[in-house]
Amino acid sequence: MAQDEVTESLSKMEISPIYTSDKNGSDEKGEGTQDSPFKTTLQAMRHWGKEPFPTIYVDSKEEGQLFSVISQAQMKKITKVYQREVNKAESKSKKEAEEAAKRAANLEESKSITLTEDPSLPAATASKINNLEQYRGQRVKVYGWVHRLRRQGKNMMFAVLRDGTGFLQCILSDNLCKTYEALLLTTESSVRIFGTLKEVPEGKSAPGGHELDADYWEIVGRSPAGGIDNVLNVESNSDVMYQNRHLWIRGENMSKVLKVRHATIKSFQRSLLRQRLCGGDPTDYGTVSSRRWIYSVQIRLLWRGSLFDP
Repeated sequence: MAQDEVTESLSKMEISPIYTSDKNGSDEKGEGTQDSPFKTTLQAMRHWGKEPFPTIYVDSKEEGQLFSVISQAQMKKITKVYQREVNKAESKSKKEAEEAAKRAANLEESKSITLTEDPSLPAATASKINNLEQYRGQRVKVYGWVHRLRRQGKNMMFAVLRDGTGFLQCILSDNLCKTYEALLLTTESSVRIFGTLKEVPEGKSAPGGHELDADYWEIVGRSPAGGIDNVLNVESNSDVMYQNRHLWIRGENMSKVLKVRHATIKSFQRSLLRQRLCGGDPTDYGTVSSRRWIYSVQIRLLWRGSLFDP
């Protein structure tokens, strides 16, 4: 008796159809109902999530009728698109899982690799990046932030350092790029790198015309996972850039803009000095309205005294 009741209940159950409308539907806000249809049949299939699909309604071509059941030919065509999408997503998930497992194994293996500075090598000379040219062919050590990072296979890694005076390309090979610290290294991490400074081979290019062939390096300070790219990238809007302007000005483009601004201001200052004038900086004055007024009338303060005398 109980089995008959279950069978009767199941027979009474109906699967609700899904409605779509190219005219009035929305794939973002739609719910698949008559009042709130999806825009596309593909989104209706995504919403249901598996085959077989319930009855799907589309815009009717008959006058006076809002919806009609989708044709078999159209259903078959879009089902193939859905299946390709599902297969692609499954392949991507499988690949990501394999890469994650491989990375976890590499990280575990890297913990056994330790670096030590070779005592037989000559002592390294510390230098800022902008003064390195005089040390070509010698062993140096450089402190800086990882500005760019590129891995080439398992046995080579290129890191461009930035120390505020310039940029330097560093080459890390073999065990130098296989350690636990190397595998977790991200942009904006601060490091110390030792190595021989070599002139770039003919036909190649690098900042300053030379590169550092590293023989030892140390991590000084880590940056958050993902580096600066997780905070600022080509998709970042102006609000994000403003909130992270202390990071934004580290980029090459913004730093160049600030250098041009500095040179422009210095040029104006030299011109004012020659005229025995001093420019008033509007940011020195109180309110926003007063600063705007000062900008509009371009006030310049006249200072007289021996300081500007020729």
